[in-house]
Amino acid sequence: MADAHVIEEYDPTTASEPESRARYQLVTAIDQELEPESPVMPFEKVVEWMLDRPSFHRPKYWTAWDAGRTTPIGYAYLDLEYVDTNRHLAWLGIGVRPEDRRSRIGTALLQVVTEAAAADGRTMLGTGSLDGSAGDRFCEAVGFEKKATERKSRLTVAGLDRGMLEGWVAKAGERATGYELVAFDNRCPDDLLDAFVDLKLVTNTAPRDDLEMDDWIETPERYREAEEKALAQGNSSWRVIARHRDTGELAGFTEFFFAPHSEDVAWQGWTAVRSEHRDRGLGRWLKAVNCLRLMDERPAVRYVDTWNAFSNGPMLGINIEMGFELLRGYNEWQAPTDRLASAAKERLGG
Repeated sequence: MADAHVIEEYDPTTASEPESRARYQLVTAIDQELEPESPVMPFEKVVEWMLDRPSFHRPKYWTAWDAGRTTPIGYAYLDLEYVDTNRHLAWLGIGVRPEDRRSRIGTALLQVVTEAAAADGRTMLGTGSLDGSAGDRFCEAVGFEKKATERKSRLTVAGLDRGMLEGWVAKAGERATGYELVAFDNRCPDDLLDAFVDLKLVTNTAPRDDLEMDDWIETPERYREAEEKALAQGNSSWRVIARHRDTGELAGFTEFFFAPHSEDVAWQGWTAVRSEHRDRGLGRWLKAVNCLRLMDERPAVRYVDTWNAFSNGPMLGINIEMGFELLRGYNEWQAPTDRLASAAKERLGG
Protein backbone atom coordinates (compact mmCIF):
# COMPACT_ATOMS: atom_id res chain seq x y z
CA MET A 1 0.00 0.00 0.00
CA ALA A 2 1.47 3.33 -1.02
CA ASP A 3 1.31 6.10 1.60
CA ALA A 4 2.27 8.89 -0.80
CA HIS A 5 3.04 9.42 -4.43
CA VAL A 6 4.16 12.00 -6.96
CA ILE A 7 2.51 12.46 -10.37
CA GLU A 8 4.54 14.02 -13.15
CA GLU A 9 3.86 14.60 -16.82
CA TYR A 10 6.04 12.31 -18.90
CA ASP A 11 7.60 13.75 -22.04
CA PRO A 12 9.34 11.07 -24.12
CA THR A 13 11.30 13.72 -26.01
CA THR A 14 13.10 14.96 -22.88
CA ALA A 15 12.94 12.07 -20.39
CA SER A 16 16.17 10.35 -19.42
CA GLU A 17 16.70 6.77 -20.53
CA PRO A 18 16.48 5.41 -16.93
CA GLU A 19 13.15 7.21 -16.43
CA SER A 20 11.82 5.94 -19.76
CA ARG A 21 12.96 2.38 -19.03
CA ALA A 22 11.36 2.39 -15.58
CA ARG A 23 8.05 3.58 -17.03
CA TYR A 24 8.30 1.06 -19.87
CA GLN A 25 8.79 -1.80 -17.40
CA LEU A 26 5.69 -0.78 -15.45
CA VAL A 27 3.49 -0.41 -18.52
CA THR A 28 4.75 -3.70 -19.96
CA ALA A 29 4.12 -5.58 -16.70
CA ILE A 30 0.52 -4.32 -16.52
CA ASP A 31 -0.06 -5.07 -20.21
CA GLN A 32 1.22 -8.63 -19.72
CA GLU A 33 -1.00 -9.05 -16.66
CA LEU A 34 -4.02 -8.24 -18.84
CA GLU A 35 -2.90 -9.90 -22.11
CA PRO A 36 -0.21 -12.49 -21.38
CA GLU A 37 -0.49 -13.90 -24.90
CA SER A 38 0.44 -10.64 -26.62
CA PRO A 39 3.99 -10.09 -27.93
CA VAL A 40 6.06 -7.63 -25.92
CA MET A 41 7.31 -4.64 -27.88
CA PRO A 42 10.99 -4.00 -27.08
CA PHE A 43 11.93 -0.82 -25.26
CA GLU A 44 13.69 0.67 -28.27
CA LYS A 45 10.63 0.16 -30.49
CA VAL A 46 8.33 1.75 -27.90
CA VAL A 47 10.56 4.82 -27.72
CA GLU A 48 10.68 5.02 -31.51
CA TRP A 49 6.89 4.77 -31.69
CA MET A 50 6.37 7.45 -29.03
CA LEU A 51 8.81 9.87 -30.63
CA ASP A 52 7.59 9.53 -34.22
CA ARG A 53 3.82 9.95 -34.16
CA PRO A 54 1.77 11.44 -37.00
CA SER A 55 1.50 15.22 -36.73
CA PHE A 56 -2.24 15.08 -35.99
CA HIS A 57 -1.77 12.65 -33.11
CA ARG A 58 -0.41 14.34 -29.97
CA PRO A 59 -1.00 12.24 -26.85
CA LYS A 60 -0.13 13.28 -23.31
CA TYR A 61 1.43 10.98 -20.71
CA TRP A 62 1.86 10.92 -16.93
CA THR A 63 3.76 8.75 -14.47
CA ALA A 64 2.93 8.21 -10.79
CA TRP A 65 6.04 7.62 -8.66
CA ASP A 66 6.45 6.47 -5.10
CA ALA A 67 7.17 9.15 -2.50
CA GLY A 68 10.92 8.97 -3.05
CA ARG A 69 10.53 9.10 -6.82
CA THR A 70 12.51 5.90 -7.19
CA THR A 71 9.87 3.56 -8.59
CA PRO A 72 6.96 4.20 -10.99
CA ILE A 73 3.73 2.82 -9.54
CA GLY A 74 1.15 4.04 -12.06
CA TYR A 75 0.74 5.65 -15.44
CA ALA A 76 -1.84 7.44 -17.53
CA TYR A 77 -2.23 8.71 -21.07
CA LEU A 78 -4.68 10.91 -22.92
CA ASP A 79 -4.98 10.11 -26.62
CA LEU A 80 -5.55 13.40 -28.45
CA GLU A 81 -6.24 13.46 -32.18
CA TYR A 82 -6.63 16.72 -34.10
CA VAL A 83 -8.75 15.70 -37.06
CA ASP A 84 -12.03 16.73 -38.67
CA THR A 85 -14.46 14.92 -36.39
CA ASN A 86 -14.87 13.84 -32.77
CA ARG A 87 -12.92 16.83 -31.49
CA HIS A 88 -15.11 16.70 -28.37
CA LEU A 89 -13.91 13.17 -27.59
CA ALA A 90 -10.67 11.65 -26.33
CA TRP A 91 -9.64 8.26 -24.99
CA LEU A 92 -7.63 7.69 -21.86
CA GLY A 93 -5.83 4.84 -20.19
CA ILE A 94 -4.78 4.39 -16.56
CA GLY A 95 -2.75 1.60 -14.99
CA VAL A 96 -1.55 0.99 -11.43
CA ARG A 97 0.70 -1.84 -10.29
CA PRO A 98 -1.20 -4.49 -8.28
CA GLU A 99 0.32 -3.76 -4.86
CA ASP A 100 -0.64 -0.08 -5.09
CA ARG A 101 -4.24 -0.47 -6.20
CA ARG A 102 -7.07 0.80 -3.99
CA SER A 103 -4.74 3.60 -2.84
CA ARG A 104 -6.44 6.40 -4.82
CA ILE A 105 -3.51 6.52 -7.24
CA GLY A 106 -5.78 5.71 -10.18
CA THR A 107 -8.15 8.46 -9.03
CA ALA A 108 -5.29 10.96 -8.75
CA LEU A 109 -4.19 10.09 -12.26
CA LEU A 110 -7.78 10.50 -13.47
CA GLN A 111 -7.81 13.97 -11.95
CA VAL A 112 -4.78 15.17 -13.93
CA VAL A 113 -6.10 13.56 -17.11
CA THR A 114 -9.51 15.24 -16.82
CA GLU A 115 -7.83 18.59 -16.21
CA ALA A 116 -5.78 18.20 -19.40
CA ALA A 117 -8.81 17.01 -21.37
CA ALA A 118 -10.91 19.96 -20.25
CA ALA A 119 -8.11 22.38 -21.13
CA ASP A 120 -8.08 20.89 -24.64
CA GLY A 121 -11.85 21.25 -25.01
CA ARG A 122 -12.64 17.53 -24.75
CA THR A 123 -16.08 17.21 -23.21
CA MET A 124 -16.42 13.42 -23.45
CA LEU A 125 -13.86 10.81 -22.40
CA GLY A 126 -13.71 7.12 -23.17
CA THR A 127 -11.66 4.22 -21.88
CA GLY A 128 -11.50 0.45 -22.05
CA SER A 129 -11.18 -2.34 -19.49
CA LEU A 130 -10.89 -6.10 -19.40
CA ASP A 131 -14.32 -7.60 -18.73
CA GLY A 132 -14.65 -8.52 -15.06
CA SER A 133 -11.40 -6.83 -14.05
CA ALA A 134 -10.46 -4.23 -11.46
CA GLY A 135 -10.64 -1.77 -14.35
CA ASP A 136 -14.36 -2.45 -14.67
CA ARG A 137 -14.89 -1.71 -11.00
CA PHE A 138 -12.89 1.51 -11.20
CA CYS A 139 -14.87 2.71 -14.22
CA GLU A 140 -18.16 2.09 -12.44
CA ALA A 141 -16.94 3.81 -9.27
CA VAL A 142 -15.94 7.06 -11.00
CA GLY A 143 -19.05 7.37 -13.14
CA PHE A 144 -18.22 5.89 -16.52
CA GLU A 145 -21.10 4.23 -18.41
CA LYS A 146 -20.57 0.97 -20.25
CA LYS A 147 -21.29 1.61 -23.93
CA ALA A 148 -20.00 -1.46 -25.80
CA THR A 149 -18.21 -4.76 -25.37
CA GLU A 150 -15.63 -6.07 -27.81
CA ARG A 151 -14.37 -9.60 -28.25
CA LYS A 152 -10.70 -10.41 -28.67
CA SER A 153 -10.33 -13.58 -30.71
CA ARG A 154 -7.33 -15.68 -31.67
CA LEU A 155 -6.93 -17.93 -34.69
CA THR A 156 -4.48 -20.82 -34.51
CA VAL A 157 -3.07 -20.94 -38.02
CA ALA A 158 -2.30 -24.67 -37.80
CA GLY A 159 -6.02 -25.26 -37.34
CA LEU A 160 -7.07 -23.46 -40.50
CA ASP A 161 -9.02 -25.62 -42.92
CA ARG A 162 -7.28 -25.02 -46.24
CA GLY A 163 -9.97 -26.90 -48.12
CA MET A 164 -12.66 -24.65 -46.67
CA LEU A 165 -10.72 -21.51 -47.61
CA GLU A 166 -10.11 -22.78 -51.13
CA GLY A 167 -13.81 -23.54 -51.33
CA TRP A 168 -14.63 -19.94 -50.43
CA VAL A 169 -12.36 -18.75 -53.21
CA ALA A 170 -13.98 -21.14 -55.69
CA LYS A 171 -17.47 -20.12 -54.65
CA ALA A 172 -16.58 -16.47 -55.23
CA GLY A 173 -16.19 -17.39 -58.89
CA GLU A 174 -19.92 -18.17 -58.89
CA ARG A 175 -21.33 -15.47 -56.59
CA ALA A 176 -18.98 -12.56 -57.33
CA THR A 177 -18.49 -12.87 -61.07
CA GLY A 178 -18.56 -9.11 -61.54
CA TYR A 179 -15.58 -8.50 -59.24
CA GLU A 180 -11.81 -8.78 -59.34
CA LEU A 181 -9.16 -8.65 -56.65
CA VAL A 182 -6.50 -6.00 -56.26
CA ALA A 183 -3.77 -6.37 -53.63
CA PHE A 184 -0.95 -4.28 -52.26
CA ASP A 185 1.62 -4.70 -49.52
CA ASN A 186 2.74 -1.94 -47.20
CA ARG A 187 2.41 1.26 -49.24
CA CYS A 188 -0.83 2.02 -51.04
CA PRO A 189 -0.13 2.74 -54.73
CA ASP A 190 -0.62 6.37 -55.67
CA ASP A 191 -3.28 5.55 -58.25
CA LEU A 192 -5.37 3.72 -55.60
CA LEU A 193 -4.90 6.10 -52.70
CA ASP A 194 -7.97 8.31 -53.02
CA ALA A 195 -10.29 5.41 -53.80
CA PHE A 196 -8.89 3.25 -50.99
CA VAL A 197 -9.19 6.01 -48.40
CA ASP A 198 -12.79 6.52 -49.51
CA LEU A 199 -13.39 2.76 -49.19
CA LYS A 200 -12.07 2.79 -45.62
CA LEU A 201 -14.96 5.05 -44.64
CA VAL A 202 -17.21 1.99 -44.86
CA THR A 203 -15.79 1.00 -41.46
CA ASN A 204 -18.06 3.69 -40.00
CA THR A 205 -20.95 1.30 -40.65
CA ALA A 206 -19.58 -1.24 -38.14
CA PRO A 207 -21.68 -1.55 -34.95
CA ARG A 208 -20.86 1.02 -32.26
CA ASP A 209 -23.54 -0.10 -29.81
CA ASP A 210 -24.15 2.89 -27.51
CA LEU A 211 -20.84 4.71 -28.04
CA GLU A 212 -21.38 8.45 -28.43
CA MET A 213 -19.20 9.39 -31.36
CA ASP A 214 -19.42 10.71 -34.88
CA ASP A 215 -18.07 9.09 -38.02
CA TRP A 216 -14.31 9.20 -38.41
CA ILE A 217 -13.20 10.92 -41.61
CA GLU A 218 -9.91 9.83 -43.15
CA THR A 219 -8.01 11.92 -45.70
CA PRO A 220 -5.37 10.79 -48.20
CA GLU A 221 -2.85 13.11 -46.56
CA ARG A 222 -3.36 11.75 -43.07
CA TYR A 223 -3.46 8.18 -44.33
CA ARG A 224 -0.16 8.62 -46.16
CA GLU A 225 1.53 10.25 -43.18
CA ALA A 226 0.47 7.48 -40.79
CA GLU A 227 1.46 4.85 -43.34
CA GLU A 228 4.94 6.35 -43.74
CA LYS A 229 5.46 6.45 -39.96
CA ALA A 230 4.46 2.79 -39.62
CA LEU A 231 6.73 1.66 -42.43
CA ALA A 232 9.67 3.66 -41.05
CA GLN A 233 9.24 1.79 -37.76
CA GLY A 234 9.46 -1.58 -39.51
CA ASN A 235 5.77 -2.49 -39.53
CA SER A 236 4.25 -4.13 -42.59
CA SER A 237 0.82 -4.96 -43.94
CA TRP A 238 -1.07 -6.90 -46.60
CA ARG A 239 -4.32 -5.67 -48.10
CA VAL A 240 -6.67 -7.34 -50.53
CA ILE A 241 -9.44 -5.33 -52.22
CA ALA A 242 -12.49 -6.41 -54.21
CA ARG A 243 -13.13 -4.12 -57.20
CA HIS A 244 -16.33 -4.00 -59.21
CA ARG A 245 -15.31 -4.57 -62.82
CA ASP A 246 -18.00 -2.56 -64.58
CA THR A 247 -17.74 0.60 -62.47
CA GLY A 248 -14.20 0.32 -61.10
CA GLU A 249 -15.57 1.01 -57.62
CA LEU A 250 -13.67 -0.52 -54.72
CA ALA A 251 -16.24 -2.67 -52.96
CA GLY A 252 -14.49 -4.15 -49.94
CA PHE A 253 -11.14 -4.91 -48.34
CA THR A 254 -9.33 -6.91 -45.68
CA GLU A 255 -5.94 -6.40 -44.05
CA PHE A 256 -3.20 -8.14 -42.08
CA PHE A 257 -0.61 -6.36 -39.97
CA PHE A 258 2.84 -7.59 -38.98
CA ALA A 259 5.24 -6.11 -36.41
CA PRO A 260 9.03 -6.49 -36.39
CA HIS A 261 9.01 -7.67 -32.77
CA SER A 262 6.59 -10.53 -33.43
CA GLU A 263 7.34 -13.53 -35.63
CA ASP A 264 4.55 -15.79 -34.42
CA VAL A 265 1.60 -13.38 -34.02
CA ALA A 266 -0.06 -11.32 -36.76
CA TRP A 267 -3.10 -9.08 -36.52
CA GLN A 268 -6.27 -9.11 -38.59
CA GLY A 269 -7.40 -5.53 -39.14
CA TRP A 270 -10.60 -4.43 -40.77
CA THR A 271 -12.64 -6.53 -43.15
CA ALA A 272 -15.43 -4.40 -44.59
CA VAL A 273 -17.69 -4.37 -47.64
CA ARG A 274 -19.87 -1.54 -48.92
CA SER A 275 -23.53 -2.19 -48.22
CA GLU A 276 -24.50 -2.24 -51.90
CA HIS A 277 -21.96 -5.00 -52.58
CA ARG A 278 -22.81 -7.32 -49.69
CA ASP A 279 -24.33 -10.82 -49.84
CA ARG A 280 -22.02 -11.93 -52.64
CA GLY A 281 -19.41 -13.69 -50.53
CA LEU A 282 -16.86 -10.89 -50.87
CA GLY A 283 -15.88 -10.94 -47.19
CA ARG A 284 -15.14 -14.67 -47.21
CA TRP A 285 -13.30 -14.37 -50.52
CA LEU A 286 -11.07 -11.56 -49.28
CA LYS A 287 -10.26 -13.23 -45.97
CA ALA A 288 -9.64 -16.61 -47.59
CA VAL A 289 -7.17 -15.19 -50.10
CA ASN A 290 -5.20 -13.39 -47.39
CA CYS A 291 -5.19 -16.43 -45.08
CA LEU A 292 -4.07 -18.82 -47.81
CA ARG A 293 -1.18 -16.51 -48.56
CA LEU A 294 -0.34 -16.33 -44.86
CA MET A 295 -0.15 -20.13 -44.67
CA ASP A 296 2.15 -20.27 -47.68
CA GLU A 297 4.40 -17.26 -47.16
CA ARG A 298 4.54 -16.72 -43.40
CA PRO A 299 5.01 -20.18 -41.86
CA ALA A 300 6.40 -18.69 -38.65
CA VAL A 301 3.06 -17.03 -37.86
CA ARG A 302 1.23 -19.32 -35.45
CA TYR A 303 -1.60 -17.03 -34.35
CA VAL A 304 -3.75 -14.22 -35.72
CA ASP A 305 -5.46 -11.89 -33.26
CA THR A 306 -8.44 -9.67 -33.97
CA TRP A 307 -11.16 -7.66 -32.28
CA ASN A 308 -14.87 -7.36 -33.08
CA ALA A 309 -17.90 -5.96 -31.36
CA PHE A 310 -19.97 -8.80 -29.91
CA SER A 311 -22.88 -7.20 -31.75
CA ASN A 312 -21.17 -7.57 -35.15
CA GLY A 313 -22.87 -10.87 -35.96
CA PRO A 314 -21.98 -11.17 -39.67
CA MET A 315 -18.24 -10.69 -39.20
CA LEU A 316 -18.10 -12.77 -36.03
CA GLY A 317 -19.88 -15.54 -37.92
CA ILE A 318 -17.17 -15.63 -40.58
CA ASN A 319 -14.39 -15.47 -37.99
CA ILE A 320 -15.85 -18.27 -35.88
CA GLU A 321 -16.30 -20.40 -39.00
CA MET A 322 -12.62 -19.85 -39.76
CA GLY A 323 -11.63 -20.98 -36.27
CA PHE A 324 -11.18 -17.75 -34.30
CA GLU A 325 -11.75 -18.52 -30.62
CA LEU A 326 -12.75 -16.15 -27.84
CA LEU A 327 -9.88 -14.99 -25.63
CA ARG A 328 -11.72 -12.38 -23.56
CA GLY A 329 -14.09 -9.46 -23.65
CA TYR A 330 -13.23 -5.77 -23.37
CA ASN A 331 -15.68 -3.17 -22.18
CA GLU A 332 -15.73 0.32 -23.63
CA TRP A 333 -16.86 3.14 -21.36
CA GLN A 334 -17.68 6.82 -21.78
CA ALA A 335 -18.56 9.73 -19.51
CA PRO A 336 -18.64 13.52 -19.66
CA THR A 337 -15.30 15.04 -18.67
CA ASP A 338 -16.85 17.23 -15.98
CA ARG A 339 -18.56 14.24 -14.35
CA LEU A 340 -15.26 12.39 -14.10
CA ALA A 341 -13.48 15.46 -12.79
CA SER A 342 -16.09 15.89 -10.06
CA ALA A 343 -15.90 12.22 -9.11
CA ALA A 344 -12.11 12.35 -8.86
CA LYS A 345 -12.23 15.46 -6.72
CA GLU A 346 -14.81 13.94 -4.40
CA ARG A 347 -12.93 10.65 -4.03
CA LEU A 348 -9.73 12.54 -3.21
CA GLY A 349 -11.54 14.57 -0.54
CA GLY A 350 -11.23 17.82 -2.44
